[in-house]
Amino acid sequence: MVLKLCGLFLLTDISFILLHLIYVYSGLTDNSNFSLEKDRGYSEIFQYVKQYWSTLLLGFLSIQKRSFLYFIWSLLFFYLLVDDAIQIHERLGALISIKFSFSAMFNLRAVDFGELAVSALVGLFFLIAIAITYRLGDRLPRQVSRYLTILLFALAFFGIVVDMLHIMFLNSFLEPLLTIVEDGGELVVMSLIVCFVFSLSLQSKKLIE
Repeated sequence: MVLKLCGLFLLTDISFILLHLIYVYSGLTDNSNFSLEKDRGYSEIFQYVKQYWSTLLLGFLSIQKRSFLYFIWSLLFFYLLVDDAIQIHERLGALISIKFSFSAMFNLRAVDFGELAVSALVGLFFLIAIAITYRLGDRLPRQVSRYLTILLFALAFFGIVVDMLHIMFLNSFLEPLLTIVEDGGELVVMSLIVCFVFSLSLQSKKLIE
């Protein structure tokens, strides 16, 4: 069941990437919601759904297993959901870049450095919280956390590192490729995360039964 679900998620991700290519290069449609870069476009809404279910399932697991470690992971994905929906790091990043008079460099705007600062601070907060609760957690939540940490770094690679490269190479021949790598990579990694979390919920249900 999990493999089928994961296959459907990944197939949907690939479909969104193909729709993006059709929108950008074919001229067959002018509906910008097909673009991977569109805020609240079809692919981003699909990403919201995955983040929502990751938050919900980890929250249920935290209650069921009485695990504060699962609860922290649930909060993290809730933050990612809210951040994507209302652009927390973009808004705070703009304020911070003005407050501390950040300068543009390396083809990055001052606001980009503000966004990096916000992402770094939030990431550090959650990593510290996970590290503390990891030491107090049971064997299974700790094992799960190791896998989720790897997936989280993969998500950060596409969402932060590739995003910055995308900005640095705007209006270059690399921009279309970096758009697909950045947004498509985030879609795929988030699909792997929600499927992994779903498999944990199924295993937990079987153990109870």
